[in-house]
Amino acid sequence: MFKIALRNIWRNKRRTLLTGSSIAAAVMIVIYVWSFISGVIEFSFDNFIRIQSGHLRILNINYLRREKMFPLEANIADYSAIQKMIEENPQVTTTAGRIKFGVLLEKQGEEKPVMGVGIDPQKEEAISHLSQYLVAGKKIETGEKQTNVGEILAKELGLKVGDTLTVVTQTAYGSMAAMNLKVVGIFRYGVPSYDGRIFYLPLDKAQELLDLSGRVTEIFVLLKDKDQAPAVAREINGLFKEKKLENYTAVPWQDQGIVYFWMRMAKSVYGFICFLILLLASFAILNTMFMSVLERTREIGMLKALGMKNRQIIWLILFEALVMGIGASFVGALFGSVISFYLSTQGIDLSAIFEKMRGTFNFPVSYVYRGIFSWANVFWGFVFGVFFSVLAALPPAWAAAKMEPEKAMRTI
Repeated sequence: MFKIALRNIWRNKRRTLLTGSSIAAAVMIVIYVWSFISGVIEFSFDNFIRIQSGHLRILNINYLRREKMFPLEANIADYSAIQKMIEENPQVTTTAGRIKFGVLLEKQGEEKPVMGVGIDPQKEEAISHLSQYLVAGKKIETGEKQTNVGEILAKELGLKVGDTLTVVTQTAYGSMAAMNLKVVGIFRYGVPSYDGRIFYLPLDKAQELLDLSGRVTEIFVLLKDKDQAPAVAREINGLFKEKKLENYTAVPWQDQGIVYFWMRMAKSVYGFICFLILLLASFAILNTMFMSVLERTREIGMLKALGMKNRQIIWLILFEALVMGIGASFVGALFGSVISFYLSTQGIDLSAIFEKMRGTFNFPVSYVYRGIFSWANVFWGFVFGVFFSVLAALPPAWAAAKMEPEKAMRTI
């Protein structure tokens, strides 16, 4: 039976090539899409963690309630002591204090709302990797009136390295304050909603500008295992209660804002897209297998006339589908792995699209998306191709087995 199946496959090379090409293309597309979608989700999550949420954030409860308003008066007064207390938790790897505040910058007579972020340049490096994303100049230094500005924001304001950015804002006590900051670097995270509205300055200078000496508005926390964030948050909140520091709270990344909601939605949508592609690929294979059997109606009629039983006809077609599925899926997996690897190293540049849609997104998106190369994806893509090749051959095999030899042999 196996020898007959092999002979049938090689006897009609055109039909075999057509069927095999459909299977290989389906496998290649599935591997590519899995790679791309995995990369989009992972990159978005990494940006969300690095720039916005950390694995945990320590906040004043009153700040959390009105975070969009940047209520500087609701700060963390005993910042250093709380930071040391948190670092004693064995799950904690990195902590860093930040101050976020709103600023209205003037641009051609119009006011542009942006966000200033006071950071400790040394500690922040482990979180946001700022120095790796500088496209011009250098990173800010503690004790200096310096700033790093997002690339889009710098272009909009006409700023370049060496220029001065004048910041006028409201202090924690409601009075107005101003500071001239020298632009020493321009960064590009590849996230339009951040590159277009954020500038960094040293934490000590932010404290000086905002009358927040020794205080911060939040403490960023990174953990060994991000999935342990809710459990660690409960431990820290229990510690706050024990130390009579109940005006502070630890918030895990899973509970932070609409971005996480959109990320969960994205996973569901991308999962549906994957399912849809698998379904379409399966129908393509099914259609190709049906066409293959229909072309062989006369041949199948002759085999049945020579005494081949229905069961043997079914097994013959399934064997052919299995052999073609293995060969074509291997080719598809090979090409899919090459594309997936290229995508993981070079990525797809979507900057032209996001430049036109700037301002639409309030959550992390990137200019360049890279896929994630995984041998597991390649393997499951291969398995998908083989499985659906055999599965798609069942209906036409059943139909072939039900053919009447006389009618089949009269088919042209």
